[in-house]
Amino acid sequence: MLPLVKLSSSVLRGDSPRIFVAFFHRRRLLSTADAGAVAVAVAPGENPSPRPQFIAEYLERSCGFFPDKAAEAACKHLRRIKSPEQPDSVLDFFKSQGFDDADIKKLVSLNPRWLGLDVEETLAPKFRAFRDLGFSHSDIIHLVLSNPSVLNLRFQQNILPKVELWRNLLGSNELLMKWLKKKQWLFSYSIERTILPNLSLLRAWGISDKRISMVAKLQPPIVCQKPESLQALADRVEGMGVPRHSGMFLWALVTLQRVSRTTFEAKMKLMKSLGWSDSEFLAACQKAPAFLSNSEKAIQKKMGFLVKEAGCEPSYVARRPELLMMSLEKRLVPRYHVMEMMKSKGLHGGAFQLATIMQLSEKNFIEKFVLCHKEKAPELHDLYVSLSCKGAPL
Repeated sequence: MLPLVKLSSSVLRGDSPRIFVAFFHRRRLLSTADAGAVAVAVAPGENPSPRPQFIAEYLERSCGFFPDKAAEAACKHLRRIKSPEQPDSVLDFFKSQGFDDADIKKLVSLNPRWLGLDVEETLAPKFRAFRDLGFSHSDIIHLVLSNPSVLNLRFQQNILPKVELWRNLLGSNELLMKWLKKKQWLFSYSIERTILPNLSLLRAWGISDKRISMVAKLQPPIVCQKPESLQALADRVEGMGVPRHSGMFLWALVTLQRVSRTTFEAKMKLMKSLGWSDSEFLAACQKAPAFLSNSEKAIQKKMGFLVKEAGCEPSYVARRPELLMMSLEKRLVPRYHVMEMMKSKGLHGGAFQLATIMQLSEKNFIEKFVLCHKEKAPELHDLYVSLSCKGAPL
């Protein structure tokens, strides 16, 4: 069994910001590009005996390759294989681990050389090590299919440090698997050249490990870009008027990573056409930068509703840009119409500020403005359910 290194739970605590970096530097990690050779069933010094026709037929018969792809793979990658015993052992191993025929074909198509891997020396120990880390059989299947390069990488020097780092950043195997399925490149970044320098930058800007972890759970790419790109992103955020000591600095980083300069300028132009001044736009960005993540179409629809139907001045929305981050269909429209009905019936609560009403949690809004009037105005309940498309009884 491969020895495992357990990280202390204090790794991500704000009171020990250097432990996390120091641990990985002591391990002298290898990057993905340094992943070395894997054990193969044929000795390096052995003279190859070209058998392209045999292996081409094997690929067609056992792996479902088309003839042209089979011939290409046989000539380029598998000339050393002399009999079916070696590739059979690999295919049998994958099947024993729960991979179906389509999964196996996908893997072999990506890299036919894997048919030459030594099961006992390379594959079996790696799969056992993943199980020792707490991954289930289905987790391992998803991990390998979404990140096939793990079959090439050395476990102790490359895979284990990355699993430990991401698991500690994200907080659990479950979240790690979620992001590995969504972001197949998660394991492709160098810890020493990319991840750790980015963590150091964020800490140097006064961002605690707790907040870094919180953002990484939502948006892992924030720590996966080149360190110089993260520095340039920080410069953009400061240029937008958000200082590094601001609580919004980290969220502005996350937002601008997804909003190019061109898109930012287009959003500014759009908001000016909708009644905002340049200063109002920048003030809104400083207060709630995430509204920039809305598409132009979504912003136009929300502004149209807030200004034309709800009667808000554009400047009112500029001072409360969080309104543009809310769902039009599930929050803005249903709550507005509930409040309008309350006003028409003279019920208490109808005179509340729009922004105040919209910022309430779902539970608080329902309790304060729907359920409390259920006897006097049961239609409030019906209106809210129909408009919010929830359909569940309150």
